Amino acid sequence: MKMIKPNIIFGNSNLIFFKSLLKIFNIKKNYIKIEKFKDNEYNIKFLKKFNNKNIFLLQSLSNPIHDNLINLFLIINSLKKICKKVFLIIPYFCYSRQDKLFNINSPISIKLISNILDYFNIEKILTIDSHANNFECYFNTSIKILKSTSLIVNDIVKNNIIIEMIISPDIGGVLRAKHLANYLNLELVIIDKRRPISNHIKIFCVIGNIKFKNCLIIDDIIDTGNSIIEVTNFLFFHSIKSVIIYITHAIFSNNSYIKIINSKIKKLIITDTINFINNYNKIKILTTKYLFIEEMKNIMIEEYEI
Repeated sequence: MKMIKPNIIFGNSNLIFFKSLLKIFNIKKNYIKIEKFKDNEYNIKFLKKFNNKNIFLLQSLSNPIHDNLINLFLIINSLKKICKKVFLIIPYFCYSRQDKLFNINSPISIKLISNILDYFNIEKILTIDSHANNFECYFNTSIKILKSTSLIVNDIVKNNIIIEMIISPDIGGVLRAKHLANYLNLELVIIDKRRPISNHIKIFCVIGNIKFKNCLIIDDIIDTGNSIIEVTNFLFFHSIKSVIIYITHAIFSNNSYIKIINSKIKKLIITDTINFINNYNKIKILTTKYLFIEEMKNIMIEEYEI
């Protein structure tokens, strides 16, 4: 049975990723035009009628975060007036790290974003490797969080990468690292790392034996790179043999990937949830598009669109 092409539109973020995804469905055009007025207000124009249709809206909420957020809200607001259902795909979800009170009276920022999205009554949200373990709890909207574990395992097997130890770089990432360790039947090691202030860490100890081991660190986000460099130096101080790192969302604020290039890290493997032009042998990019495509196909089947 032939799969009917889905109705897909996307915002201004991560265009390389979204265009490659459209290519899989043999869709050649984005049916939305996004312009700006002289004062930088957005002007949204649809190039096709979507009356009473199911729509997949793609938007990654990476830098410039607030432009992309407003961009997203305006598009959804327009779509909800004419469409049957809107399925929202957000590969990288901004503000996911601000999921609790860090100071007295500070906002729980992800809760505010979730409340706004809930207001639009979206049918479903798809994302991947959320920062918070309780991410779904902030939303009334149905949300599915895809996992990149299969991509990592496939890459390790395909390239015969020797791994003897899985490391969680902090307590918060234990569930993510444990899932991979179980998948590969390897021992899990935990770094007791804390943040006294933003973008600075203090490492207290390593829980597990890492001496002379080939190690793999798995985490969801790399931003300034300071944390992962300090953890790497800490591990080499404790006599590890080598370390490779798998990160889903590579923010790379202030070109922080340069720190990785000049570090003791053997290889950094990231995904394409955030656009990054890679010209470095030490960095490798895995695509997540097939994970999203598979889920989109499942939704189409459930919605009787084939």
